[in-house]
Amino acid sequence: MESEYGDVLYFTEVHWLSRGNMLKRFIELRAEVKAFMEKDGVAVPVLCDPKWLMDLAFFVDITHELNVLNKKLQGQGQLVSAAYDNVRAFSTKLMLWKAQLSQTNLCHFPACKALMDAGTPFSGEEYVDVILKLQEEFDHRFADFKTHRATFQIFADSCSFDVQDAPPVLQMELIDLQCNSELKAKFREVSGKADKLGQFLRELPPSFPELSRMFKRTMCLFGSTCLCEKLFSTLNFNKSKYRSRLTDEHLQALLRVSTASSLLKPNVARLCERKRCQISSSKK
Repeated sequence: MESEYGDVLYFTEVHWLSRGNMLKRFIELRAEVKAFMEKDGVAVPVLCDPKWLMDLAFFVDITHELNVLNKKLQGQGQLVSAAYDNVRAFSTKLMLWKAQLSQTNLCHFPACKALMDAGTPFSGEEYVDVILKLQEEFDHRFADFKTHRATFQIFADSCSFDVQDAPPVLQMELIDLQCNSELKAKFREVSGKADKLGQFLRELPPSFPELSRMFKRTMCLFGSTCLCEKLFSTLNFNKSKYRSRLTDEHLQALLRVSTASSLLKPNVARLCERKRCQISSSKK
């Protein structure tokens, strides 16, 4: 059959982040899947049910968007301000989708649009309720973000933040920072970059104690998913049957180096200097 995909595995266990792609492939191959099942004498009535197919298409579209958001949140070295921006952007998208679905505007739902163009009836109000529930769930899960919104905004762009909206303890230091051309230029250069921001804080004059404390506290909030996945991968790789010996001390050192590889750089020259040559004492 002249399908977009050459073959599809009958069953495979996939990571949940990839299930959106799996659903997309399934709905694109629904005609071929139906023909294959009927050839084996297995009836699949849901593949002829327009309501079920539209629900599946909506699930494909919304799962794709959730996967995109999740990948953005799992980036390595991502600061909490970037995570907050991504969550806030997704909440705004939910509001847009809710308004568009109520008007049967499917420009951001390609799977649903393809079915509707093929003659499948579409009722937007039903899916508006799903978007509302998703929005409520996001508001509940990320309620802490709204509580610390001002802190994240100061952390992301201290140079243009309205001082009147800042906590009183930071207002005087914010004015000093915003009126210091040299510090402003340095901050804008390192803003959003975790490694360079740390260097900026080390060079920040002692006349900014509250800002420095706030920056350090905020930098401690970061997405740990990427780091945890890397940690477990390293652990599984080293605790294998091919390793003859692995002490707790050695494992701890391996995990520390692997999870901080972007920050730790070996001083090869110093290591070579400390290396003692093993000279044979036997006389020829």
